[in-house]
Amino acid sequence: MINYDEVIAFLEKENMDTDVVARFKQAYQTFCETGKWQPAYEVRVAGWQQLDGVMLLEPERMLENDYQVHIIATNERSLRELLLAFPRRQIGLFHLTEKWIEGRIPDVIDGDSVRTNAGSFYRGVKRGSRTKAEQRTILKRKDAIVSYSRKLTSLKGKIEHSQFIAEGSLVVERAVADGFPIESLLYTPEFVATIDGKAFLKRAVEENLSVYQVSTGIMGSITTTRPVPAIIASIHLSYPNFLSASGHLNFHFGSRCLLLIAEDIGNPDNLGMTLRTADAAGVSAVLLSETAAHPFHKNCIRASRGAVGRLPLFQTPSITEAIAALRSSGWCVLGATASAENDIFTAEISHPIAIVVGNENTGLSAEARESCTALVRIPMASGQSSLNVAVAAGVLLYAFVQRTEFDKPPKM
Repeated sequence: MINYDEVIAFLEKENMDTDVVARFKQAYQTFCETGKWQPAYEVRVAGWQQLDGVMLLEPERMLENDYQVHIIATNERSLRELLLAFPRRQIGLFHLTEKWIEGRIPDVIDGDSVRTNAGSFYRGVKRGSRTKAEQRTILKRKDAIVSYSRKLTSLKGKIEHSQFIAEGSLVVERAVADGFPIESLLYTPEFVATIDGKAFLKRAVEENLSVYQVSTGIMGSITTTRPVPAIIASIHLSYPNFLSASGHLNFHFGSRCLLLIAEDIGNPDNLGMTLRTADAAGVSAVLLSETAAHPFHKNCIRASRGAVGRLPLFQTPSITEAIAALRSSGWCVLGATASAENDIFTAEISHPIAIVVGNENTGLSAEARESCTALVRIPMASGQSSLNVAVAAGVLLYAFVQRTEFDKPPKM
């Protein structure tokens, strides 16, 4: 349930255009009096423990647009959540209020920047839900869709096209439900033979996604996974550098952000579980080292349970340079190591916070330890000296989530 008074207060606090807010306040007043939105606004919000972003969808029937879209987001995650919530098939005229937002919109929305007398806009539709989608049966392994999907199973193809393949009904159905920018769906006769499979494909077609039926043999020629998955999806996802060419942060954040930094996690299953944990803890983003397992690895995607696609992910060739840039921007960067004197419950913290976890076997590198603001440990009973990296990340993140809650000023 959306608290519209809270939404209005957030928009005013974050300095959304006063005319936009005034129109929305008038529409909300009419809604309170009549029970109907006039005009028929749609509102999306982002944030877990606090409101971090709002998207107003204002009906727009000029220039063949469905909505004028007004977005206020305080961090990378809230913006991505809002963009994923934009309805498929609909054409949006996005008001470009901040440069960083302008740079992120194309990750989810396929379109072009336009200039009018009223200002600069980005006009587009969610990726994969173009005006005319395809629904057909593919009979040959040399079909263009099959060949393209096969490219996306290699790391080179994934990086080149900024797409990854999600396999299996659980992950694919969640990707559709979460609004991921899906380029295509391929399924076998076994998938559509079930009631649930038929219902899912009907929803996919209604959302104007391109769906293709292939034989189990053709599906097996695309992916090396065995048993052969009954459905796969190609999903668009950018994986930008954390630092700009000049060494500055290519990362937008607010004062209460929580960032997870993973240094050289080598096992893709461990990485996927770590990302799933970070997603559940509400982190603003995850920073990964280039020398670690790649988040587009199929095992990582499967283990992440939707975190790959939902979470903003960044990369860096140098964790120490990224930490230095964060510290110079006012971040408290805490490295997790069993040898630290202070534990996670007593260490001094300030906001925003970045937590650094290391390789499964060797932990944090000496360079990373030296770069952090401070080092912390997870207190443990005798018998164990370390935890699985995903478990450790979960303990650390939730400890600081809890401490952040206690640090919040009381509501007036």
